[in-house]
Amino acid sequence: MYRWVDQSQLFDVVGTVIPTYFSAKPSDHMVRHLLQVTLGDCHRYAPLESIWVVVDGDPRTARLVEELRERMLREHHSAFNTLLLAENRGKLWAVKEGVAALLKARPQAEFVVTRDCDGDHAISDMPALVRAAIHLAEDRGDSRVILIGARRSRHRPMGWVRGELEELLDQVTIDALAYSLARQGRALDLSHCLARNSVPDLNSGYKVYGRQIAKLLFVEHQPHLGCLTAHDYWHYGPETVSIVEAILAGAVIGETQRLTWDGQPTTSFGEFDHVSLYGELLAWVYCRLELPLEGAARFHDNGVAHMALGTTRQGREVLATLRQYALEKAQAYRGGTGPLPAASPSLPFL
Repeated sequence: MYRWVDQSQLFDVVGTVIPTYFSAKPSDHMVRHLLQVTLGDCHRYAPLESIWVVVDGDPRTARLVEELRERMLREHHSAFNTLLLAENRGKLWAVKEGVAALLKARPQAEFVVTRDCDGDHAISDMPALVRAAIHLAEDRGDSRVILIGARRSRHRPMGWVRGELEELLDQVTIDALAYSLARQGRALDLSHCLARNSVPDLNSGYKVYGRQIAKLLFVEHQPHLGCLTAHDYWHYGPETVSIVEAILAGAVIGETQRLTWDGQPTTSFGEFDHVSLYGELLAWVYCRLELPLEGAARFHDNGVAHMALGTTRQGREVLATLRQYALEKAQAYRGGTGPLPAASPSLPFL
């Protein structure tokens, strides 16, 4: 029988990093509300001193975060830590800086939780996620584990097109990892993920990292930019890059279902161009995992074959543009030239 970890014990072993940035679109009132939803109940689940809010180079966000921190100090006589970065470097950079600060300040923290700042990651889900991560680590005998807070739907919080493209990215990443590990004589372990007929929710930002893998990824690791610029790596890569590097380093992933918004109030990632965001990440996966272009094209076409996005003319155009963008970028990075692998023809019937 598994050991049950008491809530009081969770207080001692968990630290939290919340990368925080709001564009100019949401009003101050909206930002205050989302910060309150994200942080208002945290003291009921973890010591406020175990939380690092990392503001990614935005003065207005910093001002509103400090407002909330001062109010919590008055009300609770303690507050979360703030790390105010001088410039906007991207979500992955903010997570890296926050995790490094947390691990240095709290040697007793055995697990690091990452949560977004937009209220989508309910603090009430955290105990279940951390307990699952603890069980996974105890089974393995080390803390090279990542527990993903998986959404029931990608489409409802993010919209149909972005949900489809994120699922495609996750599917191609899983296929590419399986290929890369097989070449090393290893097998990809998905036995702790939710279901065989669904794609693991790799790009969920609600994750629990065991201390060992958190230290490796965010303190010791030297970034493999590959075909990405430093800007795109640190802005686009917080989830895909971290999962790929962790699995290559021997970590195992698992999933537990969590709540999500039925339509996000605001999102900074939603303001990126879809083809650029997902095309850059697909190209990085191809390059980092050393896929031949034919293999990359095959994994893309396999993922696209049954996507509902491909049932509309506009959707097919987006998918074709994304395919070309990612393959051309990977080809250019390798110094290659010539025609890309042809797309798989579709059958006129099901």
